[in-house]
Amino acid sequence: MSKRQLNCAGDGDGAGGKRSRPNKKHLYLALDDCHKGFSIHRIDPDTLQDTADLQEPMVGFPEPPILRLAAQTVNCAMKFAALGSSIFIATNPLCGQTPTLVYDTQTTALTIGPRLPAPLLAAFDISVAAGDKLYGMSCFYSNVMQQHSFEGLTRAPETGDKQLSCSCSCSSLPRPSMEDWSWTTVPSPPPFGEGDWITSYAVHPDGCTIFMSAHDNDRGSLARGTYSFDTQRCKWRWHGDWVLPFHGQGYFDDELDAWVGLCEDGHVCSCQVPSRSGMSDVQPQWKMVGDKLFRKVPQSQQLPAGPSATLAYMGDNRFCLVECVMREGLEFPDAFGDHGGCMLQITMFSLKYSHKGELQTKTCRTTSHVVSKHLLQVEPVVFWM
Repeated sequence: MSKRQLNCAGDGDGAGGKRSRPNKKHLYLALDDCHKGFSIHRIDPDTLQDTADLQEPMVGFPEPPILRLAAQTVNCAMKFAALGSSIFIATNPLCGQTPTLVYDTQTTALTIGPRLPAPLLAAFDISVAAGDKLYGMSCFYSNVMQQHSFEGLTRAPETGDKQLSCSCSCSSLPRPSMEDWSWTTVPSPPPFGEGDWITSYAVHPDGCTIFMSAHDNDRGSLARGTYSFDTQRCKWRWHGDWVLPFHGQGYFDDELDAWVGLCEDGHVCSCQVPSRSGMSDVQPQWKMVGDKLFRKVPQSQQLPAGPSATLAYMGDNRFCLVECVMREGLEFPDAFGDHGGCMLQITMFSLKYSHKGELQTKTCRTTSHVVSKHLLQVEPVVFWM
């Protein structure tokens, strides 16, 4: 196979449809909804209808996926990450000989990217973009790795001499290739030790500082503490023995002047951004929306293990929450397979503070889609690009 590939579909979008306005952003949703593989769907949020306006949930999506990805092994959980306009796809994160794929959402080009570095094999748990670089980490410490893995992915500067030679109208586009991207080990490893589990992280509004919180897994729920990493100076700083209140990645919103993230119990919360240079014995002030925005279905419909919801920030106080649950009347494992046994709930919402200072939803609408699901411990992944 050539190391350089391009979707030369002329005026198409990779799915047989018309190309959208070049500057219009979409939701890109990665699901394990096809037999022995994954697919990526591109969704225009303006076309989503509220479930209350529909008599029945939609079956699948109006448009076919922009990509279908065949797994090389059975039960292979692909990993997805995003930087700029590119989606990185580790098709087999357990195998060091397998290159990643890179899908450019602006040019609809699919190319071969760099292989995952050895420290991230089977441990590519966290990906976060900061300072024009994609950082990949393991969320836990193991005796095999000797420390939390911490790798950075960067792209070589454009030289302007890489051009495509094909007969379609995309011939003027620069040619991306595997050599454009490279992984390097961050010289300053995370200051978390054996037994520490990284539970939450967020990028400071400066765009270059990553905050991370970890629990000491050996001591149950006791807080280990929060550090920040300055990507420009490559230095870590201790901030206190408290942890951020959300789980997974939080996103900064200008209107709230706070990070927004998901709590494990189904609530959404906002958290005051701590100072980059200070240390405090007190956890930053945080607030939680009173009503649940996910995990609202009965326990019998919730996935029995693993995460089930992810969050994306769309700018201008707009958020997208995606949750996968089992369809009513089905039980595990009957809900899994190619027969549409699960329900994907896409919730678009915005937040505000009331006159009493309470965190509330300003707008909220949910669309339900009947989908197939194959892997239990794989959550839906959503990007705004």
